[in-house]
Amino acid sequence: MQVIVAQAQEEMKKAGLDRWNLSLLSKLTGISRPTLRKCRDEGFIHKHLNKGRRKPSRLLSPYEGKISEYLSKGVTNSDVIYPELLKLGYQGKLTTLKVHIAKNRHLFPNMMRTVKVAKGNRGRRYKLDAGDCFQLDWGFVNAIDSYGVLHKYACLVMVCGHCGKRYIEFFTNARQENLFIGMIHGFIYLGGIPKRIMTDNMKSVYNSRTGNVITWNRKYQDFMLLLGFYTTLCKPYHAWTKGRAERLVRYMKENFVPGRSFTNVADLNDQAMAWCKEKNALVHKGLHCIPNDIHGTEVFAAIPDEKVLFPYLAPERVVAFDGSVEYEGFSYGVPITYNRKTARVQRQGSSVMLLSHGGEVLSSFSVDWKTREYYCAHQWDYPQEDQPEEMPTQPVGPVVMRFQNGRSETRVINLSIYDQVSSKKEGGNV
Repeated sequence: MQVIVAQAQEEMKKAGLDRWNLSLLSKLTGISRPTLRKCRDEGFIHKHLNKGRRKPSRLLSPYEGKISEYLSKGVTNSDVIYPELLKLGYQGKLTTLKVHIAKNRHLFPNMMRTVKVAKGNRGRRYKLDAGDCFQLDWGFVNAIDSYGVLHKYACLVMVCGHCGKRYIEFFTNARQENLFIGMIHGFIYLGGIPKRIMTDNMKSVYNSRTGNVITWNRKYQDFMLLLGFYTTLCKPYHAWTKGRAERLVRYMKENFVPGRSFTNVADLNDQAMAWCKEKNALVHKGLHCIPNDIHGTEVFAAIPDEKVLFPYLAPERVVAFDGSVEYEGFSYGVPITYNRKTARVQRQGSSVMLLSHGGEVLSSFSVDWKTREYYCAHQWDYPQEDQPEEMPTQPVGPVVMRFQNGRSETRVINLSIYDQVSSKKEGGNV
């Protein structure tokens, strides 16, 4: 600015004009008259306007590429990105990362935005007593494994209503049999069976309801009576009644799933157990307590023996004509010595066992999640490497055919003499 003003003043001096004519000087330089007046009175050297301001942090500079990679994939949760940066050597704080993410929202992928609708009546929060209630819900996620394959999983979440201790487990679908398996595993992890379960209005739990009169699903009712708890259904379209479970579904989607690398559903569940163990040892910000510390003081009913729970832990499947059963999209072989029409299947991690109705192990498999068909020894009465002989085409057998001749009655003729009938029909009426 000083150079521009000096050039203009030199031209004004040659023209014989006052070099500090502010009006003319402002027109020649485009600088406002208050600014020129300040330069005339105080000189061109001013105090720096940013004096006293803190220099921006450069702790994130080496990691900006990694952060941008996460943001472009839709991973915007700082609690997910922060632990990964710590592994890479980041020494800053979480707040610095949050500020950086807020300034780089342009890197987020285009996502559908939902409009928040104002709630009607004011709700009232209520507290649940110790050992009283577990809240239950399903959450559905799309996850990409380490091989780049998209999977659609159903996640069963269960949370203690008193202390907020969490449990999650992933399944390939949300069928009733997986509901029973997930509930039993959740009871085992949370240390027992509460007085009641709070869930929404899912068809695997009830058939119909008229006011307070509920017609339970028969299998679910038997399950309740066997384990000794009762169920509270939320009011329809009032999901926040079981807000802890709803919040856990959202927390799972925002904190556990983003950026997760896994090979199969068994690996995903192993990581989910480690995640639950980690989060249950931290302070629950909503309840202001550590769930593990409070949950240990609660008293629950004992879980029945494994033999009693066997029908629920091992779903029943029909044995096909080739001696195999279908489970979770895979086919498993049953020995030919087993002559019943149905068998039971139980998966523990990546191991699958075919069991008789009495619990005897028929065959077991270590699943690699790539092979679709798993054969067992003695699945057929001939060696497995030999293929069965192709059967010749069987005769069709008698087939009824009808021919009508004008007004005469309809005659029934066997297919075996169809050629004779056709030849007679060509020569005359039949």
